Amino acid sequence: MTHPMTQPTTHAIAYDELTERLIVHFAGEKFAADVTAAKKLFFDEAGIMDEENAAFEMRMTQFLEWYLFSRPLGSSPLTPAQIGLQAEDVPISEAERPLFENLANSRHSLFELLKIRGEDIYVRDLFQGTRLIIRGSPIRIGFSREEIFDARLIPTGEEFSFSRAFCFHPEDASPYILSEVKKLRKAPPPAREALMLRLLKMRYKFEQYRHLKLDYVYTNEKKVRF
Repeated sequence: MTHPMTQPTTHAIAYDELTERLIVHFAGEKFAADVTAAKKLFFDEAGIMDEENAAFEMRMTQFLEWYLFSRPLGSSPLTPAQIGLQAEDVPISEAERPLFENLANSRHSLFELLKIRGEDIYVRDLFQGTRLIIRGSPIRIGFSREEIFDARLIPTGEEFSFSRAFCFHPEDASPYILSEVKKLRKAPPPAREALMLRLLKMRYKFEQYRHLKLDYVYTNEKKVRF
């Protein structure tokens, strides 16, 4: 699996540091039960991966971003990142607050690459059909116009930057993915998240079972679905 190459920018470094602060707080002892429940749900839906697998680090990044930015915490309708904006025990300076708000408002979706022009990356959000530009992106290598990819965009004003988590799906899986996306264009975010988790599982199973045809993995047929 190819992942984009990254040279961190000032914003990327800031978001990495703030994300790490959220991880330290919301993965701490106080939230141990929530983390355990989240891990079970994520790895049940997205598939368990051997720690020796070369993509294991990316899988953990995907889990942590999903836990912080996509999954409501406990009985709250808010994600940990959204709760962190209101919690007195999460240290946030006034200068940092806009960056934390950007993280809490990150956009997780499936995208297709439109073009790369200089340092700018043009993509289309497949769920919303909108065209977005990631200006001055430090991540420009590893993309293909033929591969649909799962990513999270962090807004900064009118612009966006990529988070650390990516999943690139095989070119031949695109017709199946597009047909599934079409069914969910008007669906609420949880349904879209469920699809993206299912696709994560398919992607890693496809890599694990190279002897199987792709359409035996990217399918809704129960007799072959993992």
